[in-house]
Amino acid sequence: MRSSLLMRVCVLIALGGCESPDSSSSLSQDGGADSLGGATSQVAGAEPALWVMGGAGTEAGTETGTEAGTEGGPWTPQPELGGSTGAGAEAGASGGQVMGDRDADGVPDESDNCPDTFNPDQLDVNRDFIGDACAMDADQDTIPDSWDPAPSDPSWPGRTRPDTVYAHTARTLHALDVKTMRLNEVAPFSFDVEGNHQITDIAIDRAGVLWAITYSTLWLCHPQTGECRSQGSLPSTNCNGLTFLPGALFNEPRDVLVGIESSGVWRRLTLNNGGVDGMYLGSYPSERSSGDVFSIEGVGTYAAVKRDGVSSDILVSVNPTRPDQLTDVVTLDGYRAVYGLAGWRGQMFAFDEGGAVLVIDLETREVTVLEDNGVQWWGAGVSSVLRSVDD
Repeated sequence: MRSSLLMRVCVLIALGGCESPDSSSSLSQDGGADSLGGATSQVAGAEPALWVMGGAGTEAGTETGTEAGTEGGPWTPQPELGGSTGAGAEAGASGGQVMGDRDADGVPDESDNCPDTFNPDQLDVNRDFIGDACAMDADQDTIPDSWDPAPSDPSWPGRTRPDTVYAHTARTLHALDVKTMRLNEVAPFSFDVEGNHQITDIAIDRAGVLWAITYSTLWLCHPQTGECRSQGSLPSTNCNGLTFLPGALFNEPRDVLVGIESSGVWRRLTLNNGGVDGMYLGSYPSERSSGDVFSIEGVGTYAAVKRDGVSSDILVSVNPTRPDQLTDVVTLDGYRAVYGLAGWRGQMFAFDEGGAVLVIDLETREVTVLEDNGVQWWGAGVSSVLRSVDD
């Protein structure tokens, strides 16, 4: 997700000077020198602090930390997402009669996320407290209207598949099935605006909508066809990472799009009259961004970074509300161009520009090579809320 010698324009991020035109034909990305930044925020080899979204807060440095010394922070463990929620799910499964249950699904009206629609599973994929069974969806494309960029068009923008992590080159979208571990090409990218566009990163919101960036433009891309439609011009800056953060961090119902500059600065990206604004959120303490970040509710927020004196890329756990608080997870010895990073329950997937696809076990930190086929990976993405057919 970065471009060698070419300053990558950070997609929706900062307001600065553009150094990498969208028409650039270069097909190599470079995160900069191998020796970058300074001291790290935690000693290498220490147990990683995993910053996970949840309820009450704890001190920084613990497995479920928030800001040091804060109470009741938003980043502690949560139940697995995408399954049953609400106090009556179990009652519905057992078939017991519940008082005050208009739809007779076994869930009391007071805790039923669809009190007038039978839905004992209480599924709420986008976690907006309105069950999927009764969410407004005018075009019936399974994307709730409140999250659908085209609520009257059932063919657009498309929705990512469950049990899937997405990766890409500059020109082509790929999909990794996390159950079979099979990686397949989906489609070449196409664009509704002429130009020599190269996708530098992607991000997927909790509704399964796929967003992407090139050097100067923010796009919506269909996850089955690869069709991309321009959404606005990006601020002129150097960004090599893109992710969604859960809106609960900002007391908002929608996920927040964040761009990470190669310098390690995080900026919130917001559409504004055909353009994209970038608001400063924080920065790594001394590290620089190697290429990507992902954030998943109930799993955590992770990034690939570069550090002074270390020739290989380092994967770290990050406090998403305080990117200056990070903890080493593993150093990927021999891999210096991890431009794509995504995750799943207990796993991370690192995509190196040299062609390697690595699987990292978050518990043991063991690194295995899934594939090494010479594909020039430029980025990866996963939904901010995991969806599985098993949920």
